[in-house]
Amino acid sequence: MALTRRELLTLVAGSTALAACGGVSVQSRGSRGYQELHKNVSVGRETVLVCMPETSQTQQAWTGLNDELGQEFSLIAVRIEGRDDNAVIAEAVKRHRPAGVVLMNNPTVTAYRRYESELASTKRVPNVAIMTSFLQARRLGPNATGVAYEVPVITSVTHLRKILAERIDRVGVVYRQSLARFVSDQRELAAREQITIVGEAVSEAPNESEIKRAIRTLKQKTDAVWVLNDDHLLTPQLISKGWLPGLNERPWRPAIVGAESLVAAKLSFGTFAVLPDHTELGTQAANVIFDIADEGWVLPSAYQTQEPLSIKTTLDLVQVRERFHLLPEALAHVDRVLK
Repeated sequence: MALTRRELLTLVAGSTALAACGGVSVQSRGSRGYQELHKNVSVGRETVLVCMPETSQTQQAWTGLNDELGQEFSLIAVRIEGRDDNAVIAEAVKRHRPAGVVLMNNPTVTAYRRYESELASTKRVPNVAIMTSFLQARRLGPNATGVAYEVPVITSVTHLRKILAERIDRVGVVYRQSLARFVSDQRELAAREQITIVGEAVSEAPNESEIKRAIRTLKQKTDAVWVLNDDHLLTPQLISKGWLPGLNERPWRPAIVGAESLVAAKLSFGTFAVLPDHTELGTQAANVIFDIADEGWVLPSAYQTQEPLSIKTTLDLVQVRERFHLLPEALAHVDRVLK
């Protein structure tokens, strides 16, 4: 399938659901690169620092955070543009002396870990990561926790079973070996609902032929394909010359994706997207901050990474009508339908 440059860039821009397209409400510049996006400060309150890129999704998460925490704490949101912005974080901490920190997206977490690595353990504050890929598979420090971005595959398949008449018992997934543990954990959870996860491992830097071959192999022995939100597997080259050709060949299989942008009626990539509600992610992170504050700004012992509690779904109805069969009242179970 031939893609225009605009179509491909639109598809890939949000493939990890962290695309940048938000607005700024408060701007304050000091040292080079330092910029405050939001500021909700009250004298005498403990401060929570929020490190985030400027996107529509992170803006939604900020809304959830601010609505919950704004009456109890001072909140400062500082713009982080990449994994090398550890100096920006250091400047933000120096200015505001936060009791806790919220981190949004992969590069922000990396930048914060670089900043934190130069600190004595006694100077480190508890931090909560959200909108971060495969958080469960990361090695978090003793003062770190978060809310996972990936919706468990058992949840995605359970919802898809309410929509399609086709039987969905075996679900295939293409994955890099570095994510084998994540896939294994998801396989164990899925088994509770008699869902079998069939994996096809590829190299850490696969080419388009490797992706296409893996998809073809999986489609012969599964009922659906689960696409991981892995940016190493969702480059423009791999999407256009690996995923799209593989998914658009018979036998057709519905593709479950974790980013709304991967469901586009003209492109026939994802059939069904299941992703967290970003505002509710912020609300959930706020509740984690409350738990930490209740312990005197110490992460409670044995505190584990949480699963997202609220999700949103999108369905490519054009693709479904061409290739599959809808159950009665199926669309009542979908938040957004592309016609």
